[in-house]
Amino acid sequence: MTSHALPTKAVDRSVLVHAHERRGFVTVPLDYAEPGAATIEVLYRVLPPHGGTPDDASKPFVFVINGGPGISARFYRPLDYDYAKQAMPGGGFDRFVFLPQSFRVVLIDQRGTDGSSAPLDMDDARLDARAVGRLYSSDSVARDVRAVIETLAAPGEPFYIIAQSYGGLPGMQYLALDGAPVPAGIVFSSSALPFEDPLANTRARRNEQLRLNLQLRQAVPDIAQRILAARAHLAALGAEATIIDGMYVLLGKGVPGQWEPGVVARLERLMGQSKAEIEAEAEAGLETPSLLNYILSSVNFSPGYTDRTLAIVGSREIPFEPWMIDEHEMIMRTGQDGGWREAMVADLDRHPPEPTPFPSLEALRAGIARTRALFTAADNDAFVPADLYREVVARFEVPGHTEIRALPGGHNAIFHAPGHEAMVAWAAQKA
Repeated sequence: MTSHALPTKAVDRSVLVHAHERRGFVTVPLDYAEPGAATIEVLYRVLPPHGGTPDDASKPFVFVINGGPGISARFYRPLDYDYAKQAMPGGGFDRFVFLPQSFRVVLIDQRGTDGSSAPLDMDDARLDARAVGRLYSSDSVARDVRAVIETLAAPGEPFYIIAQSYGGLPGMQYLALDGAPVPAGIVFSSSALPFEDPLANTRARRNEQLRLNLQLRQAVPDIAQRILAARAHLAALGAEATIIDGMYVLLGKGVPGQWEPGVVARLERLMGQSKAEIEAEAEAGLETPSLLNYILSSVNFSPGYTDRTLAIVGSREIPFEPWMIDEHEMIMRTGQDGGWREAMVADLDRHPPEPTPFPSLEALRAGIARTRALFTAADNDAFVPADLYREVVARFEVPGHTEIRALPGGHNAIFHAPGHEAMVAWAAQKA
């Protein structure tokens, strides 16, 4: 336990033993403002390139800052990934089918998440939400990433960064860190970016999810009946009905024309599962409300708001039909257990925590000018709508150093074959 306000779970250090990956811990300050005080350990994993080993120096490192906030890198590739079969447990989406053709991928468990980097005990009533927001936010994650890069990449060795989704915020923070190793290039893929308007983001995201629900109905004409039947099944089992709404994470995510059958398959599987099986799969697929995500979203994405206060506005302005998969319905259930979590969320809603400090736009543009940045917008992106993303990216453009490309595949576009091809082609360009 790091402190009375920040209870953490024990980490089994046998996690370091692996036949294919190179794994290690780096020790970093809990509070970078007090580097001589308490420390935590951050786990990194070097994935082997195809046909090689984690020590294959012919393949440059690419450090992946994953989405979230509050999500472990285990969600991108689990610790028990089957290297013999090159398969995800349970048949989930493997984000690293293509990148290891060209890179040694490095995953970093973000601090506090349910992984191996000082995971917070989100079931401990002593948890101090405001301390979590201050110490586990994107500015600290950026410095943790720096520590891992300095551990793995030799001075002057070219390396790349992919900052995907929420990872865009610590990715931007990294570029402004004084003296940090400069990447040969950084990719911001469907990423959050500083200085965005929370209300504009909410409206754009909800409108895109509305469009994708309608696209789903066009592809699957009986989807309304399927979803309503699944909701009734959950109610009969005594399970939380908003598990269906957690499936918003599937909207548009994948190659065009293939994501819709994925939603149907998930619904069909649910209809044959027990309550325990449904809840376990929902938790593994991030289809349930997350208190850590709730806290960190408020300090990173939406200064002055929480997810619930934004959801209230979005639901009022852009109503959904009862059958639709509705992210806001899931958000409204966060922490609603009648106990200390509910009181914590209510307090955050009334008095949003202090936002994460960000460098100035000038400092961020200066950081970009020291390297090259590729911004990728994705079609059918239920998280970061492409049109709004292009507008936000414009303020970070530095002639000769930035480029924006459109990719197919929804929010995971950078991890599909076209994303890999685009990154390799971009990396090969002369600065």
